[in-house]
Amino acid sequence: MKPLNLKHLYYFWLTAREGSITQACEIVDLAPQTLSTQISTLEENVEHMLFKREGRNLVMTPMGKQVFAYANKIFDITSQLEEVLQQSPDSRAIDFSVGIASTVHKILAWKVIKPAMEIPNEVQLVCKTACASDLLLQLKQKKIDLLISDYLPHECDRDGLTAHKLLSTPMSFFYTKGEEADRMKATFPASLSEASFLSYGRQTPYLGKLKDWFKVNGIKLNIKAEIDDSALLKVLGQAGEGFFSAPSVIANEICEQYNVEVIGVAETITEDLYALYRDNSMINPALEQLLNFEAQEA
Repeated sequence: MKPLNLKHLYYFWLTAREGSITQACEIVDLAPQTLSTQISTLEENVEHMLFKREGRNLVMTPMGKQVFAYANKIFDITSQLEEVLQQSPDSRAIDFSVGIASTVHKILAWKVIKPAMEIPNEVQLVCKTACASDLLLQLKQKKIDLLISDYLPHECDRDGLTAHKLLSTPMSFFYTKGEEADRMKATFPASLSEASFLSYGRQTPYLGKLKDWFKVNGIKLNIKAEIDDSALLKVLGQAGEGFFSAPSVIANEICEQYNVEVIGVAETITEDLYALYRDNSMINPALEQLLNFEAQEA
């Protein structure tokens, strides 16, 4: 089989789409004999008959139908490329696929993603949430453009990737608004001892540091629930089921959205957020904007 000639493939695809050589000739402005010769050359090169005659009609063979299906995809992408090339640089839509580790607070993730949406181009954003190890594999397989994670993978796992630290923020503690919150705030951190604590799942990177902080401050830990979903945890906190912790940088958003208040801050416990992307990737404007993110402390 000889190398595929895309011009010949185009003539075949156009003829199959239009249903006849005559109609295809009107589009490409070629003589029927010339177009027929081009299709015959394609058939010789691929060593398969793509059309057969049934009376006066030209009908695709089973192989012709398969080739037509692939050609449809090829020329659909070609059409999209032509549209992109005709647009001015500022009007081109940017595809931006972001993986967010399941342990990352979604409010925090949006805080760092939001600047990427403010570039002049329209951004077509796709977000995926999963465990960091699964998303790391997707990043290497070029299924996503970026991974936002609250921990830095081992150096061997980062082979071929660039890691960029987005922010580091202390942790705040929250409780539903009311007299109990005022009391806990007044005697913080002692007020946390034996109070119901809504904890994140065991895989949360800073959970070990949080438990050490409780121990150093003589706080008897009373874990009421362990919840992997950060949004669900905050809903339980809003319902008064216990106190919970979250990054201080998003304290204002949490208080406003969940009707809770900050009862104290642990300055020595930090939440770090990283952006990981491929070394050899062409940084699109959305990613470039995100990497320039500077968190405003709450």
